[in-house]
Amino acid sequence: MRLEDLARGVPGAVLEGDGNVQVGGIAYDSRRVKPGDLFVAVAGIRSDGHAYAADAITAGAVAVAIDRPLDLPTGTPTVKVPSTRSGLAEIAAEFYGRPSRHLYVAGVTGTDGKTTVTHMAEHVLMAGGIVAGAMSTVAFSVGGTATDNTSGQTTTEAPQVHEWLRRMVDAGVRCAVIETTSHALVQDRVLACDFDVAAFTNVGHDHLDYHATWEDYLEAKARLIDLTAGGADKGIEKTAVLNRDDPSYERLSRRSISRRWSYGLTTAADLHPLDLSMSATGSRFRLKTPLGETEVALAVPARFNVYNALCAAGICLAVGVPVEEIGPGLAGFDGVRGRLERVDLGQDFSVFIDFAHSAGALASALAELRPFTRGRLIAVFGSTARSDHDRPGMGKAAADLADFFIITTDDPLREDPTEIARDVQSGVTGKAPGRDYEVVIDRGAAIRRAIEVARPGDTVLLAGKGHERTMQMAEGAEPWDERAQAEAAIKDKAATATERGFTPSFSRYESSDVGPSSSTRLPLIWRPITGNTRSPRNPLRRHRDIPRSAAHRCLRSRSPECAARRPPWPAPQCRPARDRDGSRSPRPHRRSRSRRHRSPHAWRSRANGPSAR
Repeated sequence: MRLEDLARGVPGAVLEGDGNVQVGGIAYDSRRVKPGDLFVAVAGIRSDGHAYAADAITAGAVAVAIDRPLDLPTGTPTVKVPSTRSGLAEIAAEFYGRPSRHLYVAGVTGTDGKTTVTHMAEHVLMAGGIVAGAMSTVAFSVGGTATDNTSGQTTTEAPQVHEWLRRMVDAGVRCAVIETTSHALVQDRVLACDFDVAAFTNVGHDHLDYHATWEDYLEAKARLIDLTAGGADKGIEKTAVLNRDDPSYERLSRRSISRRWSYGLTTAADLHPLDLSMSATGSRFRLKTPLGETEVALAVPARFNVYNALCAAGICLAVGVPVEEIGPGLAGFDGVRGRLERVDLGQDFSVFIDFAHSAGALASALAELRPFTRGRLIAVFGSTARSDHDRPGMGKAAADLADFFIITTDDPLREDPTEIARDVQSGVTGKAPGRDYEVVIDRGAAIRRAIEVARPGDTVLLAGKGHERTMQMAEGAEPWDERAQAEAAIKDKAATATERGFTPSFSRYESSDVGPSSSTRLPLIWRPITGNTRSPRNPLRRHRDIPRSAAHRCLRSRSPECAARRPPWPAPQCRPARDRDGSRSPRPHRRSRSRRHRSPHAWRSRANGPSAR
């Protein structure tokens, strides 16, 4: 493309020098300049591209875009723009032929749930017969073909955004869904995108190291509505899809736009569920919309995914998907990698991987898993140094909602992981280290520890890394795979059980279910009794880590049946049983006098209550 033609399409641009040079690409990093590129000197947070313009020319740049006077080699063509930050977006859009004007474009923003909504909407569009593409934290998808996003950015810089939009247009895509962050909106990365739909999940307290206040954060998000309202007309009504149940709704609803739809769990919202029923594997409801109703059976668990589905439905309806196609499309969505992703190797406890890396997201994930957890809720998490995600708040969320948790490492960059863990630990109240939580800096070891202590019916949440394939350390990026780590820990636990003489079948059963084949099941995890006991004579009392099971009650028995179940390591001490009259029995194993307690294993222990059996 000729430099003169490119400059002509950029608002406020002034060309100086030879306009006939051919521009082969757009670069904003002097270290990545290729011969034939136009270098745009953007002022960043830590450095200013103007200082590297000469280096870019040396590397082969044919021209430079600047927003202030600069000494350059004689004869270098320049494009002067009011701001190189906004100019980068306009230049990139013009270079790639303004691709967003040839697509319906939906932007999804918010604190939590953006990635899921983005890919959920893409899936429903494809199921409804509209060829779609998506750009998210996880992947770039074009017509169903996905490429991992390894950039480290949720919303990439403007040249990459428009390059992918161009690919979508060339591939016949009709609608693109873009996950859009507050950083991207403030830094004008999507300034030249002509949006048709602005969708919002929720607006929590996040990134307050970048946005001074929550109000500033909300204002940054609200820019998406302004961009949508001012975008090129493509024959459909400009629409904002807002969460009516979120505190941000009142302010966002004041922004001017042609059409505004709300969604929520109450009938006050334009899109809402009727007859909602939840389960551990998903939900069912009848979706009521301004354009009709449809039955929905979601295959992804948690109440927040009901919100995500409502938001995705609003996006799809706004771009023309018939309401009767929404339900089947949502039913076919099986989730996003690293978003409440289940790790199931047949073990008798649940393991989930989630990208929850802020206080609000961690609290939400734990709260959603609690109703479907029969045993303990165990969390493994850390706080990243990449942004401020309220470290003490993450500790408080875990203390409030988890039964046991492990604080570990999550992308520490150049910070000391131990200091980050201390910041997280400062928010923990009412919990005792070593009993209610542990600090294990090595993330792999932390995951193995959580899997090791998990018992039948427990749920383990591995939060923070999600889909990511690297751990950002001081020395650089190191390979990381959360799912592989979890699977290895589960397999190691099974192998250890086998070495101890147990053959784990991974069958799901209650911890109190002890029958003839109990010796072939996965062993219970026994931990040493330490501190916080009500009485030294009764060390088991109030000790939550000792399972209340019939296997426990007969560990001290001399009967052959009980001896066969006895684990190979020392068993905890039991107090002798009580008779019905309250007197102590001198024997550790006493048959009940009740006709309904004639099993030789039905004896009573103070550790399990006076009537346990």
